[in-house]
Amino acid sequence: MPEETVRIGFVPLVDCALLAIAREQGFFSRYNVEVELRKAQSWAQASDKLLSGEWDAAHLLITMPLRFALASAGPPPVNYAFSLSCNGNGLILANALWNDGVRDGSGLSAWMSAHPGRTLRFGVVFPRGTQEYFLRTWLIHGGLTLGERINLAIIPPQEMVGRLRKGEIDGFCAGEPWSRRAAASKLGRLVAESGRLMPGLGEKVLGTRRDWHRGHTLEHSRLIRALHQAATWMADPGNLADAVEIVASKRYVNAPKSVVEDALRGAAAGSPVSGGMVDGRFPSARPNFPLRAHAAWYLDQMRKWGHADATSVSALDLQSICLEGFHESSLSFAPQSPRPSAPG
Repeated sequence: MPEETVRIGFVPLVDCALLAIAREQGFFSRYNVEVELRKAQSWAQASDKLLSGEWDAAHLLITMPLRFALASAGPPPVNYAFSLSCNGNGLILANALWNDGVRDGSGLSAWMSAHPGRTLRFGVVFPRGTQEYFLRTWLIHGGLTLGERINLAIIPPQEMVGRLRKGEIDGFCAGEPWSRRAAASKLGRLVAESGRLMPGLGEKVLGTRRDWHRGHTLEHSRLIRALHQAATWMADPGNLADAVEIVASKRYVNAPKSVVEDALRGAAAGSPVSGGMVDGRFPSARPNFPLRAHAAWYLDQMRKWGHADATSVSALDLQSICLEGFHESSLSFAPQSPRPSAPG
C-alpha cells in the first residue's frame, strides 16, 4: 500500500501532460505511489503553495528553483530530478504588427525606428521566467532589448489570449496551448518558437521541496519511474489520441482538442530547426533528464541581464538543485517493482 499521498501542483499547460498521463493511465499506482494532482492558476500560486508546504512537488519553470536558491540564505529550498518538457514556448505578435511587415526581431527594430513615439508591451507568464529569456534572446537578434520602449507585463498564461484580443498587449510569449490558440483564433501570428532557436533546452521540471525530498527519497524515486513510464507511453504515436483526450480535458488544460493535438505532435516530433538557431548545446535525446547545462544557461542569462550578480551565480551549488545522480539511480534501481496492470 502507498505510504502517504503526494500532493503535486500543476499549471494547466500542455507540458503538464506527463503528470496527467501518469495519473490517468495508472503509472503512479503501478509504482505504489498515491498522487493527488492540484491545479494552480498561475506560476506564482504554484510556487507559493510549494514553498509553504501545502504541496510536496510542483510543475515549475526551470528558472524557479534557481531563483529560490539565489534568494535563500541557506541551502536551496527546491530541487528537481525530472524534466517535464523541453522548449514549448511560442512568441505571438499582434496582427497590427504583422500587417505592418514585422516577421522577426530585425523587422520589429525597423518598425520601431519608423514609429519613434510608440511603446510596446509584451506579456510573459512569470518574472525572470523561461519565456522572458526566450523573448530577450529573440529581441537581441534584432538589436533590441527590453527597456523604455519595450515593456513586460506579467500575465497568467490563460489570460494571454484575452489581453491580446482587447489590445492590452502587443504580443506575448507563453507555453502551449496559448500561442497556438491565439494563432488559431486569428488574434495574432506565431513568429518564433523556442525549439527553433534553442532546440532541446529544458523548460519545465518537477520541483520538490528540499525537506520533502530528503524525507521521501523512496516516493520521489517512484515518481520518477512513473513519469518515465508516462513518457515512454506518450512516445508511441498510437497513444496520441488518448493523450489528447486526457490533456485537453477540463481536469487538465481545458482547451480545444485540435490545439492540444497540434502542440503534442510538435513536442513529439521536435520543433523543426531552420535558420536562426542560436544554440546547439542541448541535445534532446534524453528530454526528461535534468541536465545541469540547461540550468547553467539560464543562470548565465540571469547574470547577463543583471538579475543575479556573478558572485552569487558562481557560488550556487547546482548539484544540490539539479539532481542528475538521483534521476539516474531512480531509473537504474527500482525501489519497488511495479504492480502488474489489471487484466483487460
